[in-house]
Amino acid sequence: MIESIKNKLWNILKKKKVSLAMIYDREGEILWHKGRVISGKNIAEGEGFCRSYILDSLESGAGIDEENVIITSSAKAMSKSAMRLLVKSVVIQPVNKELFLYIDSGTKEAFSETEHGIFHTLGELLSDSITQIEKKETGTGGITGKSEEMKKIRDIALKYSLEEEPVLILGETGVGKSHIAELLHQYSGRLGKFVVVNTPTIQESLFESVMFGHIKGAFTDARFDRKGAAAEAEGGTIFIDEISEIPPALQTKMLRFIETRKYQVLGESIERKADVRILAATNKEMRRAIEKEEFREDLYFRLHVLEIRIPPLRERKEDLKELVMDMRRYLNGKEPGEKFWEAIFNHDWPGNVRELITVLKRAGIEYDSPITGREIEQVISQSSYKKSFGMEISITGRILKDLQAGKSFWEVVKKPFLNRDLNRSEVKEVMGVVLKSGGGKYKDVLADLNIEPEDYKKFLNFINDNGLKP
Repeated sequence: MIESIKNKLWNILKKKKVSLAMIYDREGEILWHKGRVISGKNIAEGEGFCRSYILDSLESGAGIDEENVIITSSAKAMSKSAMRLLVKSVVIQPVNKELFLYIDSGTKEAFSETEHGIFHTLGELLSDSITQIEKKETGTGGITGKSEEMKKIRDIALKYSLEEEPVLILGETGVGKSHIAELLHQYSGRLGKFVVVNTPTIQESLFESVMFGHIKGAFTDARFDRKGAAAEAEGGTIFIDEISEIPPALQTKMLRFIETRKYQVLGESIERKADVRILAATNKEMRRAIEKEEFREDLYFRLHVLEIRIPPLRERKEDLKELVMDMRRYLNGKEPGEKFWEAIFNHDWPGNVRELITVLKRAGIEYDSPITGREIEQVISQSSYKKSFGMEISITGRILKDLQAGKSFWEVVKKPFLNRDLNRSEVKEVMGVVLKSGGGKYKDVLADLNIEPEDYKKFLNFINDNGLKP
């Protein structure tokens, strides 16, 4: 809906040839603009629009509708021939308490009364759309909650949905990063698909093909044409999950794609242009990855234009009750019993919302109604999330302990890796320790990994295809 209204605005303005539409917030940040070239990301430092009237709107909160206003612009924002702009009509429409819609007519002509009416109607439609979205904020999965942190995140998600710039979503595993990405797509009203590129599960040799596609014969195993995420998401959104896991050799191509939205299908000589919004997420500390030269600094800064950081569940325990009630379907109709809530609130939830869902599911299957706190504690104790945040047990140590207890590589390494509970560097660390103790040969550590000899080739293919050699 929001995207549709923005497109209607722009279609009207295009007929004016030189005109400008902007949406900005109460802090003066420019969230979206189309039309005449402007400079800057906020009203205070930007050029190419009528600043004085915008400042008036921010001060009063009221709409402005004036004729024959002259504004000037610096050479940085405009060509020399357009240093002085004659704007014959300015319309500023408050969308809600936080957002404003700005429209001016440029140098050609003033807006007609009919057009003024259309703009006001579009502003009201935009306001109604945002109100509808805000009403739907209950039941939003991993970001349910009444804490100030989650209210702020939902507000930011709504605001950033108006933008076209990339968004980097940060947070620990299981906090709900993919859900935020879906909300950004839904709020934006983009008509294309929401396409997820799950980086850790893609073989390094196939990443470029998954992202950009290939034609038949582009490489040895290319037996048919393949549409990549860039084409699949046309008019929509690409969500790159765990972007820190993109192979270093391909990060340059990703940087260019994010900057230009241009890409090349493998096997083609022409460049294509994609109309897509880029969202990305990671649970890594990106500064550390940059220092280790695992991630390009320029790619990080290009993604980091807008950031949403989701706090872990242990830092917002006031949201736990609402989260459980929102996901009570996992309890299979069973009711909370004695000390149920006490057990929920006493746990630190190192696996965040994903762990909470797992515990509720298991409790709903294993126990009768009402489910007691003791039963919840038993399920938690069986959970694989056993690290305490005062004294953290290393992931590698936990996996090695599980392997020594007889669990297989497929269960404690492959499955969590494919489910994004382990990242590439964590698996490499495990393999490094196991290989070192086994003399450095994969064949000699099969028993340590509880892998059957006949599965050696399958194991080696998994390691090689996913770039997991330490």
